[in-house]
Amino acid sequence: MTSVHIVGAGLIGASIGIGLSAEGWPVTITDADADAARLGAAIGAGATRDASTPAPDLVIVAVPPSVAPAAVVSALQEWPDAVVTDVASVKAPIARAAHDSGHGARYVGSHPMAGREVSGGRAAQGDLFKARPWVICAGEAPASAVATVRAVAAALQADAIDMDAQAHDAAVARVSHAPQVAASAVAAALGPLQAEDVALAGQGLRDVTRIAASLPAMWADIARLNSHALIATLDHIIGDLEDVRDADDIGEALTDLIERGRMEVARIPGKHGGPTRDWVPVTVIVPDTPGQLLRLLSDAASAHVNVEDITIEHSPRQPVGLTTLHVLPESAPALVDALTAQNWEIASS
Repeated sequence: MTSVHIVGAGLIGASIGIGLSAEGWPVTITDADADAARLGAAIGAGATRDASTPAPDLVIVAVPPSVAPAAVVSALQEWPDAVVTDVASVKAPIARAAHDSGHGARYVGSHPMAGREVSGGRAAQGDLFKARPWVICAGEAPASAVATVRAVAAALQADAIDMDAQAHDAAVARVSHAPQVAASAVAAALGPLQAEDVALAGQGLRDVTRIAASLPAMWADIARLNSHALIATLDHIIGDLEDVRDADDIGEALTDLIERGRMEVARIPGKHGGPTRDWVPVTVIVPDTPGQLLRLLSDAASAHVNVEDITIEHSPRQPVGLTTLHVLPESAPALVDALTAQNWEIASS
């Protein structure tokens, strides 16, 4: 069994440690923060290292993006026989640092596309990566080194995807980094509004700004490391917005932008990674009291209707919520009939 040493006991590092340990892999874990390292060991993310601990076969660097290049080089130098990978969300600068160190053949870049809204080892969970993409950037590493990293993804039940480091960075700039910038910009635009104005917000604003609550420090590091691809993406978005703002007919320009957006959003993978489906929303008025949401879902199940997705919007002035059940078109009529028979008030469908 491959022995693993994890550098960094935060959310991702500790989650990897818990998951691999549960699969029987020998894992050790350290962190620059002694308290974080102790917590990692206490929650089963890996054992502590001492002078008698054998050298690892694989080192996984799970540190903040700003220090990832230096940490990878340090690991390559400290463990001359080990394969070294990392989990940072930007790959090309780290690959360059590994190459420049002279040890690039033992470095395999990787990026598990998973996380939580909370950070730190206390939030770690061993199943964090199940069915999530795990990008592997082989670079100059041989097949044997790549297979070692691929085995980690397989053990954690992630979906391994091979990519070039530059292509990865360009892609995540568009699918991850720019959405954070856009969401934060939309949220920041609320600044001039009074509280009663913000209370008018509907589900659309909540959907667009959900990730705007992210802490800025990590994103600042990511932006610096992936600045070229991020700036190119922002230039693209700004160009589209300027076309709408400066158009002689703003309605026509907006129509064009929305139509192009509709075409592209259809390419975002849907349930189980398959194509998106045209689900039908059935919106129900649900009292904001314990047990009501469970009763609603139970009544939907009793109608033999599978709920594909669910969204909840709370009324700011009434003790009710609008719960929207997204179902396949052929299931919507039966769901409406079943819920109406159970005295649910249907707001729309």
